[in-house]
Amino acid sequence: MMSDARWKVSLLFAIVTISIFFSIYLNSDGILEGIGNQKGARMGANASNSSVLNIAQIPDLINKLETGDNETKLDAASKLGKLGKPAASALIEKIETNNSSSERVNSYVLLALLETRDDRAENILSENLEKNLTSNNTTVGSISEIQTGREMSEDILQAMEAKDIEVRKRLADSIDREYGNKTDALEEALKSEEQNSSIYTSIAFSELEPQEPGNETEKLFKALRSENGYTRIAAIMALGERKEQAAVEPLTNTILKDYPLPKNSAIIALGEIGDERAIEILLKQMQSDSEYTRSLVAISLGKIGTERSLPNLISRLRDTSGGVRSNSALSLGKIGNNTAVEPLILMLESGKISNGKAKDITNSNSDVRKSVALALGELGGTNASEALTGLLKSKEEKNNVRVAAASALGEIGAPGTVETLKGVINDNSTDNRVKKKALTALGKTKNQEVVGILVGKLGNREFGATAREALMYMGESAVYPLLENLKTTDKRVKNEIALILIEIGDPKAVKPLILAYQ
Repeated sequence: MMSDARWKVSLLFAIVTISIFFSIYLNSDGILEGIGNQKGARMGANASNSSVLNIAQIPDLINKLETGDNETKLDAASKLGKLGKPAASALIEKIETNNSSSERVNSYVLLALLETRDDRAENILSENLEKNLTSNNTTVGSISEIQTGREMSEDILQAMEAKDIEVRKRLADSIDREYGNKTDALEEALKSEEQNSSIYTSIAFSELEPQEPGNETEKLFKALRSENGYTRIAAIMALGERKEQAAVEPLTNTILKDYPLPKNSAIIALGEIGDERAIEILLKQMQSDSEYTRSLVAISLGKIGTERSLPNLISRLRDTSGGVRSNSALSLGKIGNNTAVEPLILMLESGKISNGKAKDITNSNSDVRKSVALALGELGGTNASEALTGLLKSKEEKNNVRVAAASALGEIGAPGTVETLKGVINDNSTDNRVKKKALTALGKTKNQEVVGILVGKLGNREFGATAREALMYMGESAVYPLLENLKTTDKRVKNEIALILIEIGDPKAVKPLILAYQ
């Protein structure tokens, strides 16, 4: 009986199990569909959240266009491009409100707008390229006006500014030894790279009564009669920075009658004023026993820029002091008379090291040779070009001298310069600093044939920034070759070329840029 009962229970259990199995099988499509719907709903929600998250990143990405390095900015531009219309609207708003921190940043914003492929990009790009072109032309005009009709190279201007800072610091150190803590403010003002006449003026006025009659110039003349030497120095420097023409005679009297510190300050100030009436007194000071005073005079004569100084400055190329020779060379370059070319070349020849020796050890000094190279670049001519080519190719020369020679060759742009510079760039043994300046010099030649060389360096982390600057310097002469290179499949290089074209600002680039990013 028990066995029969068990059998019946087992049979019943089997029937129930089979029924449940078939029920599940018959409803499996519905279950799976339900699971699929739930999964799809979750994926849709995630996609929607991802889209919102990306759009929320737009302000941060635009901020990176301003604050990042070049790599970060290019990456941000690419990401903004992928966000399409919402990013385009934000970028256009930034451009139209003109709240970019600089024109360079604005170029990255325009690149990002190009990447979005938004229909509004063409008009916005066209308007901004015209602005860039106008701005570039205005800048060139301003430089020419500042440089009294003859455009000077940036390198020689920087070299002369470095000399200015150097001599002011020496003056500050002398004042400190003379007066100690009393003159801290004056010393700080002298050592500052950016000179500010108002600081010198406030120091000069410190001894005057608040209600002292007269305008500021009249008060500065009163301060010139102060019993305190440092007050007189402050007044002298203020008059110089103000380029006060009426101060030439009082400053001449200071040179004749005062002690060395105000006297040297007056020499500096007369150079800043730039009045030719100061030439005679400055030439007399070139006979000083003080190397420092002679150096100051050489700098000031260059600033005044008259050819009356030529014989004296050329004679000072044989001064006992390397500093005086260096400053005289730079001033001769600034004045720009070719009479100085041969004496400058002779300096290079006599300073060459041969068998461990030089005919003139002072002319072997790298600062002297650098200054001579920069001066020859300003003066130009076949002889100057040949001398500079020799400097650049020589492995015996210091790198700072070869850098100066590369820059100077670019300024002259003589036949054969491009091949010389290419040879230096392709020489693996050449220091990278020299190569960078050679790339810059290629841009100065404005020869369309060099565009391919410079574009080839855009993707290089070491030389990319230098190549970019060189191409921008070329301006309109680089536009057509750059447009040809827009066809590259290298996204990074393509973006770099687009940036350069945007900054040059030639309207001819608008249509090709739009097509390149469609």
